[in-house]
Amino acid sequence: MPSAASPARPALLVVHAGDRSHAIEPERGVVTIGREPQAGVQIDDPQISQAYLRAEPADGQWRIVDSSPDGMFVDGLRKTSITVTDKTIVRFGDPAAGNALTFEIVRPPKPIERQDDSDEDDGVIQTSEPDPGLARAGAAAAARRRELDISQRSLAADGIINAGALIAFEKGRSWPRERTRAKLEEVLQWPTGTIARVRRGEPIDEAAASAPPAEHAETDGPESDGAASLIAQAIVAAVDGCSLAIAALPPAGDPEFIERAAPILADLRQLEAIAVRATRISQITPELIKALGAVRRHRDELMTLGAGAPDAPLAQRLYAARRRANLSAEETARAAGVTEEMVVRAEADETLPAGVSDALETLIGHIN
Repeated sequence: MPSAASPARPALLVVHAGDRSHAIEPERGVVTIGREPQAGVQIDDPQISQAYLRAEPADGQWRIVDSSPDGMFVDGLRKTSITVTDKTIVRFGDPAAGNALTFEIVRPPKPIERQDDSDEDDGVIQTSEPDPGLARAGAAAAARRRELDISQRSLAADGIINAGALIAFEKGRSWPRERTRAKLEEVLQWPTGTIARVRRGEPIDEAAASAPPAEHAETDGPESDGAASLIAQAIVAAVDGCSLAIAALPPAGDPEFIERAAPILADLRQLEAIAVRATRISQITPELIKALGAVRRHRDELMTLGAGAPDAPLAQRLYAARRRANLSAEETARAAGVTEEMVVRAEADETLPAGVSDALETLIGHIN
């Protein structure tokens, strides 16, 4: 049983403004929210002051503080500060009709050492290695949830699985415990054991499953198309999480940029590897092409930004330099007098022999 003295886990604060969302990580400390360009979260809304709100993490929670004279209203009442526990709607100017921001807490799944089937903690078992089967199961559950028009928030509100654990499962990063899977299967109108069977690569028993609404039905295709589509959906879901993480990064000139961007780049490399493997074992579908393109666009964006950061590592500087020169990895290797494998390893931020690093640094100098 967890100790009562265990510290609260940090939570991600997501700010929804219209059709845009902004993720704030607790490591950023106090973040201002307003219209000023220097705000940590910039909101383009004339009803929001230049520097309006402060988001402050404390003891695993987030506190929103109103620093303007205009007024912050929650449930019709004027507030100077609030603690966000799950989802909170804040209005400005008018307590009933004023423009609103929605603050939502997303907690990462807690690492679990025990591998039993108890319902402790978040009901998930963490995984450290990419698992195409887990990604396939998570994508299938996400697709079924959308078919039945079930939101992630409603599953959390009904006590089926918390939002952070569900997001991690649908991204293929965690595996729900048996009891949690059973509850999910009941809500998704699937026979017991379906999620585990999908992970093993077995087909869903459509005859036993309740039919989704007709407007969501899809035409059956080849089995390989279905597998590729599920993998593509899992990748897209994971890329959405990466997008939020990228949005929460400090400017490239910030000394913390490289350290905080590193795990995102690692995730993008893993997603790219999964997508590439899928193109080799399944028919290349339009969904898979779009998913792979999205991963590579985000990686290109982050690698290019990182190249301009203080003390940028060789990986980002090499990538940006060869892109400026329109060189392929093979052409870069020939120009530096090294193997193409060394260029690939360098851009994956892997350890290289000293001579290879020196050769690549020399080439970057020539290009720049």
